[in-house]
Amino acid sequence: MFLTHNKQNKRDAAIGLDLGASQIKAAILRRKGDALELVDYAVMQSSATIGERGAEQQLAAELQQLMNQLKFQERRVGVAISCSSAMVCETEFPRMPLEEIKRVLKLNSARYLRRDFSDYYLDAVELAEPSGNGKNTKSPTMKVLVGGANKEEVRWYRDALLAARIRPEVIELAAVSVINAFQVGNPGICEKDVVLLVDMGARSTSINFLRHGQPQMTRIMHFGGAQVSEYIAQSLTMQADAAEEEKIKMSDPVQPLVKRAILPLAKELRSSIDFFERQQECHVSKAFACGGSACAPRMLEFLSEEVGLRIESWNPVQSFQTSHFNGEGPKLLAIAPSLAAAVGAAATRA
Repeated sequence: MFLTHNKQNKRDAAIGLDLGASQIKAAILRRKGDALELVDYAVMQSSATIGERGAEQQLAAELQQLMNQLKFQERRVGVAISCSSAMVCETEFPRMPLEEIKRVLKLNSARYLRRDFSDYYLDAVELAEPSGNGKNTKSPTMKVLVGGANKEEVRWYRDALLAARIRPEVIELAAVSVINAFQVGNPGICEKDVVLLVDMGARSTSINFLRHGQPQMTRIMHFGGAQVSEYIAQSLTMQADAAEEEKIKMSDPVQPLVKRAILPLAKELRSSIDFFERQQECHVSKAFACGGSACAPRMLEFLSEEVGLRIESWNPVQSFQTSHFNGEGPKLLAIAPSLAAAVGAAATRA
């Protein structure tokens, strides 16, 4: 499966990998009674780029280094990817079994998605009907969330994983993995709030709206922290690495540059919120951000000001047992938002 909400085949401990554009992350979760424990985690910079010569071998070597850092020898993993071809959209079908919908999409995606996705791996989940609509029977049609990515890109990730002697049991979109993590870690919020969940990666950002804990609308924008760094580099005439450091420091001269750089994202968030609220006839009551850029509090402050809604940094392991990390607590807290996709890839299998 590519896009998955599979809750079966759980085990005592599970590894989730997040293969991002600039970092690869791993999280190991173990179930202890009704609670989850973060057993271990690891984060590494990655410079492997799809299409470049030797990049597959480079990613395989980086993955081996990452796995060697973990206190766990299991090689079966759940994988989240943030590739450039990733897409998520909503569509409507006559009511039928979900497996039949998947077969229809494979045979004729253009009819329902308005584009030919024959070169994509596609998967789908049914969107829950709004509760409280006074209907005791299901409607004759069903809304479906469809996600996928280009087959060539997915195979590139798979081949790199296999070269690193890692067995991917499932490969899913990071946009889906972060939703899985949020559902597991925030059942109370899911039950009562309409939530905006933003995953801010290096090269892409997923914008997810959850109602009753279920995804209702997802958009993927090809904009992330790397574009902010590139804007700083161009404005101050400096190298990319130096611009990244300046972004992290967030000094006074850099702050107005960051504010201008994130305007495209702010506008997309605002328009997405307005569209969703009109369509669903509801109000977004809480907003959270994860991903690497969500580790920068000032950036979220600037984004909140432009959007007109407070966007909080979300710690995906805050409800898990983490006391055994002892003195690493501050370090874990600082990078926790970037672990969301890896946590989500593991959480549904733990």
